[in-house]
Amino acid sequence: MPLLLSALSCTGYPRFGEGWSVSQARPPQVLLGNLEPIMVVGLQRVLADDGIDVIGQEPNPSQIVVEAGRLQPDVVLLDRGDIGAKTLSQQVQDVAPQTKVILWARDETVMEVLDPASDRARLVALTAHGELRSELTSARNRVEE
Repeated sequence: MPLLLSALSCTGYPRFGEGWSVSQARPPQVLLGNLEPIMVVGLQRVLADDGIDVIGQEPNPSQIVVEAGRLQPDVVLLDRGDIGAKTLSQQVQDVAPQTKVILWARDETVMEVLDPASDRARLVALTAHGELRSELTSARNRVEE
């Protein structure tokens, strides 16, 4: 076996003919909603660094619903403190039933997660950077199953 192929097979890469599954090939797709502009900039950078695909940003609530229906993202991130956030999250899930909605607190202490398969939201304390990535990754994996 050539040196390069043997090196690849020793480092955890798939062997020739095995390949990666489709769920490994595409990162989670996220639509950013009615977040504060500084939050959008920060989240775009953090999510890109984590390999997460930000497929759009829409500040207008009615357009968020339209874009969620058109794009069918894995996750829509909304401002938890915005008036009408719960109604907006329900509208998003009505047009994109497989989409997870995350209501993000402006002070970055908590997020409210609405899973597609559940009729109740759950609160997640943001004690480390990994909680958001974990929620986004689990949304992607659940959609692929």
